Amino acid sequence: MRSTARKRRSFMTLHRWIFVIVAALLVIGTAFGIYYREIQTATWAATNEAKTKAIEAAQLQSVETVYTHAWNKKSWIVKGIDQDNQNVFVWIADDMEPKIIKEADSISRQALKDSFHSSKPDATIKRIQPGLLDDEPVWEIYYSTGERSKHYFYDFYAFDSGSFINSYRLPAKTEP
Repeated sequence: MRSTARKRRSFMTLHRWIFVIVAALLVIGTAFGIYYREIQTATWAATNEAKTKAIEAAQLQSVETVYTHAWNKKSWIVKGIDQDNQNVFVWIADDMEPKIIKEADSISRQALKDSFHSSKPDATIKRIQPGLLDDEPVWEIYYSTGERSKHYFYDFYAFDSGSFINSYRLPAKTEP
């Protein structure tokens, strides 16, 4: 009598493979979420602390934007609306009292941008943001010039008048 060889059924069926793949994706996604939260917690806490200090110092009703700036020292610039429904900027740094400037008492971002483009028409602006340079509120413009070999610059302008303060050229990147 002849015996027939029966093929043994595979342990990993299609449903089990799908379950393993979905479970692995969930574990990887959860691990990435925990890792991201762990890294960002310090930044979020510092942002919330800056918001709280700005709300107390300028009696803000709402906070629009929080900028972080690190040049001579790390600072936070909070833009919000005060109790008189006016836009204000509040500069927060560790070793100084908060500085409060109403947006109406300063040069606007758009006016500064227009003035900058008229003086440097070939420049490409990457970013314009408020900052703190030598404990004074400034506008920082980060831009590049040149088409083939780009050079990058930081220009600083007085926050209230828009007058030019200083320019810093970043060193050119070297190719290996």
